[in-house]
Amino acid sequence: MARRLAVSVGFAGNPEQNKAIIERVKVAEEVGVESVFTAETWGRDQFSLLTQLALATNKINIGTGIAPVYGRSPAVLAMTAATLDELSGGRVVLGLGTSGARVIEHWHGIKFSKPIQRTKEYVEIINMIVSGEKVFYDGEIFKLQRGFKLLFDPVRKHIPIYVASISPKSMQSLAGVADGWMPIYWPKSKFMEGKATVSKAAQEAGRPADAVECVASLTVVLNPNVEEAKVQAAGPISWYVTNMGDFYHEMLTRNGFGDEVAAMRKAAEEHKPRPFGTNPEIMAAMGDKMLDETAIYGDLETVAAGLEERRQLGVDLPSISMPQGDLKHIEKVLGTLVS
Repeated sequence: MARRLAVSVGFAGNPEQNKAIIERVKVAEEVGVESVFTAETWGRDQFSLLTQLALATNKINIGTGIAPVYGRSPAVLAMTAATLDELSGGRVVLGLGTSGARVIEHWHGIKFSKPIQRTKEYVEIINMIVSGEKVFYDGEIFKLQRGFKLLFDPVRKHIPIYVASISPKSMQSLAGVADGWMPIYWPKSKFMEGKATVSKAAQEAGRPADAVECVASLTVVLNPNVEEAKVQAAGPISWYVTNMGDFYHEMLTRNGFGDEVAAMRKAAEEHKPRPFGTNPEIMAAMGDKMLDETAIYGDLETVAAGLEERRQLGVDLPSISMPQGDLKHIEKVLGTLVS
């Protein structure tokens, strides 16, 4: 039986690039990868690529990783997900998140307010719509009182919804309504603790302790040159800690890396961060312990062992970026990681 694994394919590309992505996803499906996730920012939308993937595959789950809850109404997301679920034969997973104030307010033109409550209401409304019931909803943000009902019968009465979260309040909120918790840059030694927080909140909401699974986005660098791999692995987390708002450095501080985070942010003030934060000064401030807790890097054997370690530490479904290289190489890498 294949070990559970998901891959992400980044932002939607142009038609030629998408053809290459589709071929890679078909290889992932063949070797037993469970799910493929797409993302979007302010470029091409993610559902167009997901539609192409739905038509080109038969078994692999297709999902958003993530769709910002400010970019589309709950009804639009529900209609889109239910339509895509019909097209794919019941293979959609809807990953939701808030993004951040910079993108939401200056791209979507919507005030970034009450993100946790907004996400909760999105999940509840989408679940109502997909279930086929008439929608009457009296929330803090959404007031839906006319009893609209989806005009077709969905393939499934429930589409799994995962929520991206790294803050305690958000984790507690999603535990009451969602099917999955999607952390990113979460330290490996803290997965059990995070799952316990979600599990307790789920039970307090009247749900089973295991109602929410951990679907973790992991930084994985496959490169047998360890020193090169370390730089490649350190880049994303360095950038997020020093350039992407407060959520990430606050999460890592809560999880025991306050000294490293403070040193990284000080180094970033003194040395303007390069793209993806690969400054030697910031890497030195991070240290090997934090890097090893938040990334997996090295040769294929090392990466496979790192994924298995995280499965043992509580990750139900690890999600990694699609490997680079030709299709034979991708087949070898993904085949190894799921075997």
